[in-house]
Amino acid sequence: MTWMEISAVSSALAFIVLVVFMVRTLIAAKQMLHQLSVTVAQTEQQLAKTAGEAEQLLKQACQLTEDVHMQVLAIEPTIQSIEKTGAAIGDVASVLRNGTRMMNESLHGAERVVHTHQKRIQDVMEWATTGYELWQRWQANRKAKSDN
Repeated sequence: MTWMEISAVSSALAFIVLVVFMVRTLIAAKQMLHQLSVTVAQTEQQLAKTAGEAEQLLKQACQLTEDVHMQVLAIEPTIQSIEKTGAAIGDVASVLRNGTRMMNESLHGAERVVHTHQKRIQDVMEWATTGYELWQRWQANRKAKSDN
């Protein structure tokens, strides 16, 4: 066997080994591509399912927001009524404070008048008591005369 023959046989064997490795690599790549395709299909299904669930959640959130908005609109007149009631109570409290202040001033004024005119008031009370007693005696006297 000559150099050329050995080189040709070596080249042929190397080419065969290279082809075998290439075929194995292509088979492995084909299997990987198939697995990748299955994974992509599963991912697409999961993504579609997740998108559907997300859409459903968004619809529910939208409905919930709409319900809350309607409830706020329904409660708004009540809140306005409460505000008006609070203002009215504040007005009543202000009137009561002013009335109490005026009554206190009147009572203090009356106390001052009574204190400054105490002697006169005692005199008036004595005259009133005396007048009442005289009137009672006069009535008793009249009754006694009419009975006789």
